[in-house]
Amino acid sequence: MTARPSRFDQLLGHLAGHTNDGPAGEDKPKEITREEIERTRNQLTSNLLAFSELMTPIFDHADGIRADLERREWSRQAAEQVALVWLITSVQNAVGGWGRQ
Repeated sequence: MTARPSRFDQLLGHLAGHTNDGPAGEDKPKEITREEIERTRNQLTSNLLAFSELMTPIFDHADGIRADLERREWSRQAAEQVALVWLITSVQNAVGGWGRQ
């Protein structure tokens, strides 16, 4: 690379396993190749799309719970609260296992 990497490129380099091995405070990043940046960018994009696919039905279902409760004449605030509790629990269950892998 001819120019200093951008912050995003530095993040991608970090995700690719490149860290600065120099003394603390030295502001000289390791050389990151364009291929490594592109590979890491593609991997990050794929992971974000997979996460989005996982989360979309959960959010849609929470919206359905809220709408159903409002249709049953629950107050808007109560329906929102029940749907929010369900959403938080579902998201925790969906992503809770990721930290233990």
